[in-house]
Amino acid sequence: MAASSDSDPLIWLAKSSILHLLRKLHSEILIPEAVREEAVSRGLEKGFEDAKIIEKALEEGWIRVYKASTQFTDKVEAVEKRLDIELGSGEREAIALALEKKTSTFLTNDEDAYQTGKILGLEPKGVLYLLLKGVKEGHHNKEKAKESLSKMLEEGFWLSPTIIHKFHEALAKL
Repeated sequence: MAASSDSDPLIWLAKSSILHLLRKLHSEILIPEAVREEAVSRGLEKGFEDAKIIEKALEEGWIRVYKASTQFTDKVEAVEKRLDIELGSGEREAIALALEKKTSTFLTNDEDAYQTGKILGLEPKGVLYLLLKGVKEGHHNKEKAKESLSKMLEEGFWLSPTIIHKFHEALAKL
């Protein structure tokens, strides 16, 4: 099953050298142009290795760029107004793509984008979910999931200690 994604999960999985996990969990990853611009173009300009990894996935064709129609971006903007928030263009367009392409899974680590997606009937999922699902489905082991999270945290990924603890508890139960 395909999933739509904003920039954050792509960047963090690529930084941890496990972007390929998305390919195992989803048949295709749909991204809007704004996400390609943020995760690839700007990253390449700055010499980020993760941008090269994402660019390679685009070349391989399992991450694909689509343009969301205004009909669906308007729906997302209406929820933003109702919640009194303002999403970035990548988050907004990635949610719109999920709606338009009837892809229930929307990948994000952004709380506002998560809430917006939820209100619009999507199933928002973050990086921790992907790490746990990867272990559950046998695509990597518990140790690799722990190492990946540690690497993300070292690189600046922020999570509260409570969430980190809950992740380790959930991992132990798998």
